[in-house]
Amino acid sequence: MQVTSFHHLSDNQPIPDELDGYEVRAVPELDRKQYQINHLPEDVARFFSDAIVVMEAGVPDAAAVQLRRTLEAAAAHKGASKKTLVQSVEQMMADGLVTRDFRDVLTHVRKLGNIGAHASDEKLTATEVDRALSFTTQFLRNVFEVPGELELLVAESASDEAANATAEV
Repeated sequence: MQVTSFHHLSDNQPIPDELDGYEVRAVPELDRKQYQINHLPEDVARFFSDAIVVMEAGVPDAAAVQLRRTLEAAAAHKGASKKTLVQSVEQMMADGLVTRDFRDVLTHVRKLGNIGAHASDEKLTATEVDRALSFTTQFLRNVFEVPGELELLVAESASDEAANATAEV
C-alpha cells in the first residue's frame, strides 16, 4: 500500500516551484529503476508506465491489458503492425526482432492481456502479471534500448574519429 500526501493551496496562493505539481511525498517511495528503459517511443513508454501504475495500485487485470497494448505499440514501431497481435508477433519473429523463445513469452503476455480485458470469472494474480511485466521489460530493452545505445555508441565513435582526424591535420 502506498500513501501519498498532497499540499492544498488556496486559489489565491501560487504553487511553489519546489512542489512541481501537487504531490509532496509518497510513502513508501516507489523504486522503478528496474523498469527504466531508454529509447522508448512515447506511446510505448506511456502504455508501459500505465501498466506499472495499475500493477502498483493492485489491479493486475488492468496491468495485463496495458502490457498487451505495450506490445501492440512496440510492434507498430518496428513495422510489424498487423491485424492481430498474434500476426504482429509472428512478423517480428520473421524480421529477426524476436527469437522463438521470445515469441512464446510475448504470446504469454498477449494471452494474459486477453484474460484481463474480458469479463469472466478468471482473475489474474499479481504474481503472474508481475512475471509478464518482467518479460515485457526485457523485450523492450532488447528491441529499443539495446539498438538505441548501440546507435549512440556508433555516433560517439564516429565523432571521436572525426575529432582525432581534425586534430591530426
